[in-house]
Parts: sequence; C-alpha cells; structure tokens
Amino acid sequence: MSRLLGTTTLFATLMIASVPHALAQTASDTAQPVTVAAGDLRTALDQVADQFGLQLVVQGDLSGIESGALTADMSAREALKSLLSGSGYGFEFVSDDSVIIKPLTTTTGDAQGQVILPEVVVTATRSRRSIATMSPSVVVIGPDQIEAQSAKSSDITNVIRNNVPGFMFDDQSLISSTETFRGRDVQVLVDGIARNTPLRNSSRILSMIDIQQVESIEVIPGSNAMNGDGATGATINIITKTGEVGKNVFVLDAHAKSYTDDIGDSFSPSLTLSGSGGFGAVDLAASVTGSKTGNAYDGYGNQVPSDAMLGQGGFDNAEDLNVFGKAGVTLAEGHRLFLSSEVVRFRQDIEYFSDLTTDPVSVNYDNPYNGQPLEEESQYFTGGYEYDLGKIGTGDLKLFYNDSYKQAARAERSRYNTALIALADNPTVVDPLGQSVIDTKKYGAKLSTDTGLDAAYEGLTLTWGGDLTFDDVKYETVGGRNIGAPMEQEGYALFGQLSAPITQYLDLSGGVRYEKYDLTVSDFTRPNYIAGAMTIAAADFTGGSATYSAVTYNASAVVHWTERFDTSLSYSEGFSVPDVGAYTRRAGEPRTSVPLNFANIDVQASKVKTYELAARYDGADFRTTGAVYMSTNDFGNNYDATNNKLSQEKERIIGAELTGEYDISDETYIGALASYVEGRYDTNEDGDLDSWLPNNRIPSPFRFTGYVDSYVWGDLNMRFDGTYTAGRYKIEDAKIKPSLVFNLSGNYPLLGGTARFGIENIFDTSYENPAATALRGYSVAGHGRTVLIGYRREF
Repeated sequence: MSRLLGTTTLFATLMIASVPHALAQTASDTAQPVTVAAGDLRTALDQVADQFGLQLVVQGDLSGIESGALTADMSAREALKSLLSGSGYGFEFVSDDSVIIKPLTTTTGDAQGQVILPEVVVTATRSRRSIATMSPSVVVIGPDQIEAQSAKSSDITNVIRNNVPGFMFDDQSLISSTETFRGRDVQVLVDGIARNTPLRNSSRILSMIDIQQVESIEVIPGSNAMNGDGATGATINIITKTGEVGKNVFVLDAHAKSYTDDIGDSFSPSLTLSGSGGFGAVDLAASVTGSKTGNAYDGYGNQVPSDAMLGQGGFDNAEDLNVFGKAGVTLAEGHRLFLSSEVVRFRQDIEYFSDLTTDPVSVNYDNPYNGQPLEEESQYFTGGYEYDLGKIGTGDLKLFYNDSYKQAARAERSRYNTALIALADNPTVVDPLGQSVIDTKKYGAKLSTDTGLDAAYEGLTLTWGGDLTFDDVKYETVGGRNIGAPMEQEGYALFGQLSAPITQYLDLSGGVRYEKYDLTVSDFTRPNYIAGAMTIAAADFTGGSATYSAVTYNASAVVHWTERFDTSLSYSEGFSVPDVGAYTRRAGEPRTSVPLNFANIDVQASKVKTYELAARYDGADFRTTGAVYMSTNDFGNNYDATNNKLSQEKERIIGAELTGEYDISDETYIGALASYVEGRYDTNEDGDLDSWLPNNRIPSPFRFTGYVDSYVWGDLNMRFDGTYTAGRYKIEDAKIKPSLVFNLSGNYPLLGGTARFGIENIFDTSYENPAATALRGYSVAGHGRTVLIGYRREF
C-alpha cells in the first residue's frame, strides 16, 4: 500500500507541475513610467520586474555586471532591452508575465555564434581574480544554479556534487569524513573564514550550513595553502548573501519533503524567512530557517537507521534552526565596515539503536536508544574592514570568532566499536554520559591586499597579507571528562602572490606562503574503557609542546589560444595538520601502540603537491572542461578501522575530470560530468607504493552524472539527471558495490513566485551507499524515493 501511495504521489506531483499558464498573472505590455537607478544589473532587472509585475527566470550568472539608469515612459520590453544592452544577455517572454534572461548568441564578421558571458570573480584565492585567468577546473556556482537545484534537496553537498566533478558521493549523514575531493581532504570556508577544526576533526561542516544564506559557491580543486591548512584536495568557499541599498526584498520560502514509502512518518517541513536591502550607507541581510524531519527509508521501504555511522547521526528525526545576519556600512567610496553572524542549533532524537549484524545495517526495534541526543550548538562571527588605499592597494581585514559544540550520538559496543568509556569509579559499567563532545573555539585575523605594480609591468598585481589564528580544543564526554588531551595552538602566516597578463594570450601567476604553528598539549587522564570482557585501565597522559612550519608554493600558466579555447598548467602545494586529538584519545590502548607521552608521538603535517593540466572550450552551443592531475605526499593520514590506528605513509593519487554541455535548442540543453580517481600508498614504509588506498579515501574510482534541462509547456523548467557511481574492488574482503540513481526537479512561475518540486531516486532503487559503506566497513543502504514540494515568493 505504501508503494502504491508513493507512485500515486509521484504522478500527482508531475500533474501539479504541469498546470497551464492560465493561472499566471497577466502583465501589460503598454508603456508606463519606469524609474531604475544605475548600478547592479540584477537589481535593476528586479526593479523592472516589480514595476511591471513580471516573473524573471535567469539562466547564467549576472554577478558583477552593471547597468545604467532609466527614467522614462516605456514598455517592459523596451526597459529590458535598454538594461541588457551590451551585457551579453538577452530576454524572451515565455508568457504574458514570465521572462527568461539568458546569454546571447551573436554573429560578428566571419565568426560564428559566440556566447558572451559576464566576468566571474573568485575570492577564495585571497584576491579578486577573474575565473578566466585561472585553471579551467575552477568552478563558481551562481545563485540561479543554487536556486534551481534546491528544488530537489536543501543539502549543499548535493549542489556541489551536481556541478563539480571530483567531489565524492556523500554518505547521507551529518559527517563529512567521506566528502573527499580527488581522494583528499576538503577545506571549507565561509566568506573566506575556515570552518575546519584540524586538531580534532569534527567532520560536521557542510551539513550544518543553511543553503538559504548562500549567494554563490567557489570550488578550487587541488591542494592549496592560501587559506591555511586543510586544503589538500580542494578549497570550497561559501559566499553568503549581502544586502543591496535600493533593493529591499523580503522572501518567504517553504517546502515539505517526504519518502514515498511512508509519507506520514517521514513528513519533513521547512520554512525560511529572509530579507535584504539597505538604507543610506547601510546594507543588511538576514535569514531564519527552521526545519523538522521525520523517518528516512531505503529503496526496499525499510526505515534507515538514525545512526548508521556509529555516533555520527543523520538528518532524520531532527530539529534544525539556523539564524544568519550581515550588516555593513559604507564610510566612503572604497571603505566599508561589516559584521556577520551565524547561529546553528541542531538536535536529533534517535529512537532505536542500529543493528550492525544485518546486511545492510538496519533499525533494531528491540533496542530503544537510551543515550543523550545528538546536538550541535555553534555560532560564528566575522567583522572587518574593506578598504581602497590608492597605490597601497585594495583589500580587507577580517576578524573572526568561531565557537562550536558538536555532541555525538551514543554507540553500542560491537566488533566495529569495541571499547566504551566506563564510569570513573566502576570500570565494569559503561558511563551513561560517555558520548563524545568536540568543543572548539577558533579566532584570529586575516589580512589580504591587492597592490597594482603597473609601474614595473602593466597589469602586474601583488597580492599579499597574513593570518593570525588561535585554536582551543576540548575533547570530552557529555559528563565533562576528558577523552583526549586539551590543546591550544597559535598560528602565524605570511603570503605573497604575483599575477600578470603577459600578453592577451597568456596569464601567469605564482606565490609562496609561510606558515608556523605552536602547539601546546595538556596533561590529562585518559579514561578507562570496557572492551568486551576486558577492561582497559585509566592512564595518565603526559602532554608537551611542538612547533612545526610549512613553506608552500604555487604557480600556474593559462594560455588563451582563441577567444573560445584555453589551457592551463599548474603546480600547487597544500598541507594538513594531523588530527592530534585522535592520537591522544587512543594513547595507551593495547591495540593502537600510541604512547602515553606526547613527546613520543611522531605526527607530522602532510604536505601535498598537485600537478594539473586542464583545458576549457566555450563555443556557441557547446561548452566543455577537462583536467588530468597527480597529487603526491610523503606523509598521509590514513585511518585503519580494523586496528583502530592512524598511520602516515607516502601516497600518490592520479585522476581525470570532464564536463560538457550542449544546447539542443534555446529551451533545452544536455550535459554530463565524469571523474576518475585512484591512488596507492606505501604500507611498509620501504619507499614503494605497494597497496591501494583504503576505501574511506576512495569509495569509488569513477563517477558519471548526465542531465537534461529544458523549458516545457512554456515556462516550466525541468531537469532530469542520473548518477552512476562505480564499484571499487581493490581492497580484498571490502568490495564496494556500484549504484545508479535518477532524479527529477522542476521550477514553475506561479502567483508572483516560484513553485518547485523535486523527486530524488525516482525509481526507488535499492542501492548501497558507497561512501557510508567505505567509512565503517559494513553495508549501509542508500536512501529511497523522496518527493519535495515548495514555494518561494519575494515581496
């Protein structure tokens, strides 16, 4: 019966999405007074849309394009034509009150049609660089792409994975341990400030960022040290929304999501209230998102365990609140003060423990959960000053304070989780408050400045600056007992980067960064553990201090062979600080051989070197990018779940990535993303790469996503996509199965707003989640079919 209801819901959703245009409001095409201030093009278009009662659908990214002022009597067509003149964009009325804004195809001289796109600027490099001067593998996901893909999921990892090859399939839980990029770690920034906690990896980052506050996403593949440690595989910079003076907007966004196997118990509503704008010299932006989720189900119709990943939790049976705010004041032209904040509150109330003896892991209805809930209580604050100091340069100084409290779920003892914390006064009884908590505080300052050196060479720019950071990490139980050594770390960094257009055909860039860390590890008493019939006695751990530093380099050359075809060759270095907290937790355990004295723990920062060759072609109706790369390092960070050990060995990873899009017509285009990655490492430290990297580093060697995007029945935009994830069979007795999942989403202008629907896993396919299975070493089922229906309206 539940499957019958699910199928009925699927077809009902498709029927709702195909409501004819007759429901749309009618807008007059006659002349009327139009007043639009000069400035941002997107703002001007929205003002025209408000004055004429139009609904805009934007294809592409209008960021950074300016328009002139309008003060005249004119029709909507005349106003749009005037604003878009020279922008590289045109418009098309698909109904009386719905307009598509899209890139133009022009013909000049003997040249055939060429798509003229606006300049896209990337800031994750610590400077404002045009994406045209960077490797073709760099991707910027704009607001229109984010909004369109939010139709089927509000998870930010889905948006990134559907736009960027090389980003691994997520494990559908809260953690990011398997969110690897090119087989390595990802550094996550929000407005240039790192969210990673390297001294004790919290593995809960992207899942806690509300997509409703995101303006754009910058992804720079490869190792990179420009923002400190952590970016050995890629840098992901989340740009939050900023208010615009003269464009005061209030937005209501609501959606509900359910699994079709049990619509009632899985019903999950979400509501966002947001606004942006400004007055005088002040700009403001804010949002509040609240959501509640029910049960989750797999493709067989079975309920998915709430904590299939042993303490890491999931999105089901949870309540989530995210509050975001940003304010700025322009003191004078080129000078602005700003302050932003984000508060996250998340709680998952788990009903039952997981049964790890089944294949795949299942809900153990005979064993009710008796631990504390999984919780997240975090707040982030960033303030700063943007400046234009003439010949000294333009840039910004940011001060930040991150305070995060991440409480894990309670996990039972099993062969995958052999040791549990015992009571301090009774080593034979499990501590009921023994769940782990990572409590971190991170604060500091970041300075970045672009100085023009035209006197030395026209177009030469020096980007320079430095960082000061302080980390305070506590690794405790819910009851307040230390399970890892308390740690403090001070970091200092200086960097310089030169970039210049050598000719109109060649852009060169290169730089160096020096980083130094002073780490202090405190003494603590490692608690006693129960491991089956055996008890592991408490032990005193002796702390200490360490200083380690890194000098990293990068260089790239981008060749513009024609206006349509670019290639790049790049070399970059990044590094990651070892997870010291994980070592100290295991200190003195019989299985791990980790010493009880920090002076005897030999952990070293892992420096990764990446070599990349990439190409990009932008044709009139065909666009493609491709890259091949190799990354190497002498000290990896591999976790052996079987022996509960961390190890550092020499590694090498190779891979390739490809994207492509083809315009079948003005209303329809098709595209694909493909990536291959594989790696080996030196297990016996003899210099030879004798073994394949474990599955938790590379869950799948190959991933392919194909999609078709089309406007049907006028202004209904629909997208159909499918993702194939290849199996991995390199590790004996730990084989990962392949998977194939199809999705459908749509957006439709309705009653002055946008209605949307999304269906993930259309065919309710039963499959094994490759990333989750790879992390723990047992089979974890992927999620079944879900249907999302939502509505967004701007006022």
